[in-house]
Amino acid sequence: MEVKLLTYTPNGDKIGSSAAKSTRKNELVLEEKCDDKFTTNLINIGHEGVLEHTYFTFHVSKISRVLTHQLVRHRIASYLQQSGRHVTPKKTDYVIPPSINTVHEVQHYKEYMEFQWDNFQSLKKMGVPLEDARYVLPDGYYTHILITMNARILRHFFKMRCANDAQWEIRYLAREMLQICYDVYPVFFSDLYQKFIVNEK
Repeated sequence: MEVKLLTYTPNGDKIGSSAAKSTRKNELVLEEKCDDKFTTNLINIGHEGVLEHTYFTFHVSKISRVLTHQLVRHRIASYLQQSGRHVTPKKTDYVIPPSINTVHEVQHYKEYMEFQWDNFQSLKKMGVPLEDARYVLPDGYYTHILITMNARILRHFFKMRCANDAQWEIRYLAREMLQICYDVYPVFFSDLYQKFIVNEK
């Protein structure tokens, strides 16, 4: 899995605290720096609406469609995924779950995945369109996806998907994204970083 942050809202932390304070004033004045104590207090009491004005866009690759099927359940977000109608995966480009770890299990898994890939190729040679031949491909084959979420939705996503009872692949993704978001704007994510990254080490 590869997780890259493509872009994020500049001054997002300052915008959040300044906007929240402006609701009790006649104008919005962008402060010189984020009021971390004020912002942390807003988060602690559940007033997270100020976080909706800060966006993060990620590109995630070398993941399975098992993961993306779970990911798109987080509805207040924007996604753009690799087309299965136009892209043929490479024969050996697929995710192997960590629970499949003995030599026999790995060999059996690889044989099945590549058998299905061969079936996929055979159907195409018979004249079946790519968009229909792909139905035989397992969800474990690689895909990639563009994700844009605001900081409030990211916090919700992290609370659900960083947890130990989350499925392993999306948990790994969520923790990678949390680390990146914390590095950019720690004030928005410090409590979750402490819970899911620091305390898990």
